Amino acid sequence: MEKKERIKAIDVLRGLTVATMIMVNNPGTWGAIYPPLKHAAWSGCTPTDLVFPFFMFIVGASMWFVFSKAGHRFAGGLGKKVIKRAVMIYLVGFLLAWYPFFSFPIELVPHRFLGMEFSFPAMKNLETIRIMGVLARIGVAYGLTGLLILWLKKVKYILAAAVVILLGYWAILHLFYTGESFMALEGNAVQRLDLWLLGSAHVYKGYGTAFDPEGLLSTLPSMVNIILGYMAGRCIARNENKLLASQQLMFWGALGVMIALGWDYAFPINKPLWTSSYVLFSCGWASILLGMLIYVIDVRHKDRWTNPALVFGMNPLFIFALSALVAKTLALIKVPYDGGMLSMQPFLFKTIFIPLGGLFTDDLRLASLFFAIFYIVLFWLIARILYKKNIFIKL
Repeated sequence: MEKKERIKAIDVLRGLTVATMIMVNNPGTWGAIYPPLKHAAWSGCTPTDLVFPFFMFIVGASMWFVFSKAGHRFAGGLGKKVIKRAVMIYLVGFLLAWYPFFSFPIELVPHRFLGMEFSFPAMKNLETIRIMGVLARIGVAYGLTGLLILWLKKVKYILAAAVVILLGYWAILHLFYTGESFMALEGNAVQRLDLWLLGSAHVYKGYGTAFDPEGLLSTLPSMVNIILGYMAGRCIARNENKLLASQQLMFWGALGVMIALGWDYAFPINKPLWTSSYVLFSCGWASILLGMLIYVIDVRHKDRWTNPALVFGMNPLFIFALSALVAKTLALIKVPYDGGMLSMQPFLFKTIFIPLGGLFTDDLRLASLFFAIFYIVLFWLIARILYKKNIFIKL
């Protein structure tokens, strides 16, 4: 029998994940971060590297319950809803990448019309906008995975597709690289496809070269995070015995982690390339954590602590997008500081959080963490207002 009520553990895990995403994306300074809050330089995995795939896994778990209401059928408008939501999420990500839309400092460009001259601010150049990104990947992967699941219908076919994707991606990386190895930063298949289809101007440059960790090709294995989350949702829904559901999730999660660690020798766990071993490793830990939360919340009924996480979990993508929008806006606002002009974010960090951290230690990493925590609290307060007013903004 499938459960129709909302599963609190899923909402809690979603909320914890969104809060962590906001924290790791908004340190006081990128030059002072505690190691667990950093991404691995390349291969390997830190706790921070698990945050994004956890969210993809939860997207899949929620997808099961949404699809259940429509009988898992493409007909009846479900397919259109999947496409509409995928496009919406992608567009929000694209608009965030384009924001603030105008070049700064503002430059007025004259235009003539009907013999009259008008001046308008110069638009930010779309020729250098990053095409992919976190929200873009969520949107594309959600849309493709949702349609694939609705098309395949049967669980055995969906799982077979997941296996084909993971093994096929491994093969593609082996067959289409031009660098020192199929796992190298330069010349890997993910980079080659992005440069061919998108061009270097539209690709992330944070690795010192044109390489996008949310690339087109590496979005393919990220679909499996959603598929395995979908299967976790199915496990929860079809088990009236919540203890059994919890045990099954932890068992399959542990198995996934062990397979990933074994596969790591041949196909290293690597977030930027979103390797197949990384998919199993991240989904394994997500499944274990979800199983533990179900045990604590639904079996032991220890849920008084969950409200802060639930607040984040009810408007996750909106709050995440808003946090990114505010961060970009703070970077645009300049204030006088030490004889010059400084962006608002580093101004706040230098004038408030460095002195605050200095009360405990000279290590700037603590001040940087305090700023990240402040950022979480700020958006938790916004999320709480929405939650209290029963406002749920679904991207």
